[in-house]
Amino acid sequence: MKKMVRKAIGLLVLGFLWAANTMAQSSGLVDEWPAGRVYLATGDSVSGKITYHRTEDLIRINKADGTTVAYSPVAVRGFEAIDNDGRYRRVFVTQRWNFGNDYSDFLAPAFFEQIVIGKYGLLKRETMTRRDVSRDPMYRNSYYPYGYGYRGYPVGGPMYVDQRLDSFFILLPNGKVKELRNVKKDMEVIYGKKGSVMKEYIKQNKLKYTSLPDLAKIVSYFGAISQPEVKTSSLDM
Repeated sequence: MKKMVRKAIGLLVLGFLWAANTMAQSSGLVDEWPAGRVYLATGDSVSGKITYHRTEDLIRINKADGTTVAYSPVAVRGFEAIDNDGRYRRVFVTQRWNFGNDYSDFLAPAFFEQIVIGKYGLLKRETMTRRDVSRDPMYRNSYYPYGYGYRGYPVGGPMYVDQRLDSFFILLPNGKVKELRNVKKDMEVIYGKKGSVMKEYIKQNKLKYTSLPDLAKIVSYFGAISQPEVKTSSLDM
């Protein structure tokens, strides 16, 4: 009985992994929205169906007249994507970035999803990574209970699944974009003298750096307490 349950669970997991792998291969890093608006560097705007090719950092707009135009970040200030009901809106902005090369002063425009606006902004980009799920405990116990082959791989060999990976960035007050390679560690460096205040806020509200909604709250709060104090005189009272 236990073997049958184990086999059934294994088949369900395998089916899920196969579906996820197929979906990732067919879509890649391409997102589509039925409606949206692109704000050009010239001051004009274009509306229509938006296709965002993340790997190439390119957006295509299918306009109402049937024509299609494509733009790179250098020609765009930002764009917003809207779902069918108009209830969900995602905002992307163009920022200059060193593309992860901290030893270079060369900055080029790139698209970032805007999560938090303020003195300190929270931005996001998505990339694709390949993960070997054949080494995961659940996968190993479900499919290969009879041992492993070369270098510890299951008899059937490794199984890779393409997964999206979120990368987060802080837009500093000076306009520079800093990648958060280790979110908690890098944020604590940015806090500076307000570190103790931030740690207390995070502890009291039970926030986690690994949660996007929590990270947004953390960045928003830090931006709020980092605003310069407005001095008032007796005439203002």
